Amino acid sequence: MLPKDPESVRAAFLRWTRGDEAAADFLAEIAAIARLADDIVDEDENRQRNVCWLLVRTMTRLPVNPFFIRHAQALAPLINGVIVQWQLSDEWRSSRDALKRQFGFVMREAVGSIVTAVAAICGGYDHAKTTTEDFFELCHAGSRETVEDWIKD
Repeated sequence: MLPKDPESVRAAFLRWTRGDEAAADFLAEIAAIARLADDIVDEDENRQRNVCWLLVRTMTRLPVNPFFIRHAQALAPLINGVIVQWQLSDEWRSSRDALKRQFGFVMREAVGSIVTAVAAICGGYDHAKTTTEDFFELCHAGSRETVEDWIKD
């Protein structure tokens, strides 16, 4: 999960995109979309508002982002894959198959692969690898949640 401080999040987005403002804005939209989708699934409160915000972001903001426009052919299939993994992770959470539960626990965070792809577009392989490590440290390293904790949620 991204930190709550918007300034540190923006700084990370700019670091991961090598200062490309449109790419950083794209990551901000993806982060907001992922958060809204999760809130819609997990919470009854403000569901109508959140659906409207999700629709605005996906139907009017994301399609006009210059970075997305330039790289839509590469990003669209990746985003589709992330959505598939997010859906399956939720389904696999209650599977009798322990391996599916483990994979589901990891796949629920597939949105991070978008960060890796954007970093690769902006700076190549080495930058993508460094960014992926930075992303992990910023968003996941402090978590002690286990597969069992996630299943209980």
